[in-house]
Amino acid sequence: MNNYLLEASDHLLIQKEIENIIKKEGYNDQYQATYDLEETELANAIEDLDTYSFLSDKKVIIIKNILSSLATDSSKEHLLKYIENYNPSNLLIMTADKLDAKTFSKKLKSSKNVTYKKLEVNEEEYIKDKLKDYKISKVDLIYLLDLCKNDITKIDSECDKLMIYKINDKEITKDDITNLVVKKLGDSNEILYSLVNAIMSKNKKLSLKIYQELKEYQIDSNSIIGLMTSQMKLISQIKVLKEDNLSNVEIQQKLNLKSIYQVKKLSEYIYNYTFKEIGDFYKKLADTDYKIKTGRIDSNDAIELLIINL
Repeated sequence: MNNYLLEASDHLLIQKEIENIIKKEGYNDQYQATYDLEETELANAIEDLDTYSFLSDKKVIIIKNILSSLATDSSKEHLLKYIENYNPSNLLIMTADKLDAKTFSKKLKSSKNVTYKKLEVNEEEYIKDKLKDYKISKVDLIYLLDLCKNDITKIDSECDKLMIYKINDKEITKDDITNLVVKKLGDSNEILYSLVNAIMSKNKKLSLKIYQELKEYQIDSNSIIGLMTSQMKLISQIKVLKEDNLSNVEIQQKLNLKSIYQVKKLSEYIYNYTFKEIGDFYKKLADTDYKIKTGRIDSNDAIELLIINL
C-alpha cells in the first residue's frame, strides 16, 4: 500500500512517522515534494502525482493539511479518483491535524487503497524513553510535563537541552528543569475568559492567581476591561430577561448569542449581582480605564486593584 493518511495535531509526531514510512517503503533516496495546502492548491500536488519523472520511476509526494479550504471540490474528486487507480511507483502521504465527519474525510479514511493512522503518544512514557539513560524522579518528570503543557514537540526539544546540560552526571533535577525549560504558555484567550469568569464569580483569590499567569502574555489592559464590560452587560441583560420569564432559547435569540451554553454560563452569575452592584461595577471599570489612559496609574496595578476592590 503506497498511500497513507496521518492524523495528528503534533508536528513532531507527523514528521517522525513520515520519515518512518519513507524508510520502510524504501523511498529514502527518491524524488520528494511537499505541498502544504495552507499555502498552495491541491491541484499542484495532483499534477505532480500524475506526472512521470524522467529522473526516477519513484517519487514521494507529501500533502500537508489535506482538509484545507484551499482544496476545491473538483481537486478532491480528482485525488479520490487517483487513489482508486494510483501509480504504484508513487508514495503518497497525506496529513491532517484532525479529520472531520464530512464526505471527503470519510472516503479517504475508508478507502481500501489508503493506510490510515491516528498518531498518539503517552507523553510520560515518551519522556521516560527519551531520558532512559538519565535519572529523573517521577515528581520532576510530572513537573517537566506541566511546563511543556504535554506538547510532544516541546518535550522533545527540552529533553534534548536537559540531556546535553547533564551529559556528565546524567541526573536531572527540578532545579535543572526550572533553570533550562521555558514554560509553554496556554491559549491567551482561554486564560482571559477564565479570568473574567473568576471575577464574575467574585473569587478574588482565583482572579489574582489567573491574572498573574495572564501577565506573561503582556495583554493590553483595554482587552481585559473591554471583555469585563461586555460580559457584565450581557449579565445585566440576561438578568432583566430572566425576570421577564424568558427561556434560555428565547434569550439566546433576543441577544443574538452563539449558543445556549453561553446563556447558561452567564446565567450562573446573575444572582451574584444586584442591579445596583452592576451599575457600581460599570463605574469602577470606567474609572480604572480613565486612570490607565491618563497615566495616573500603572495598568497592572490598576487591574489588581480592581480585582481586590470587587
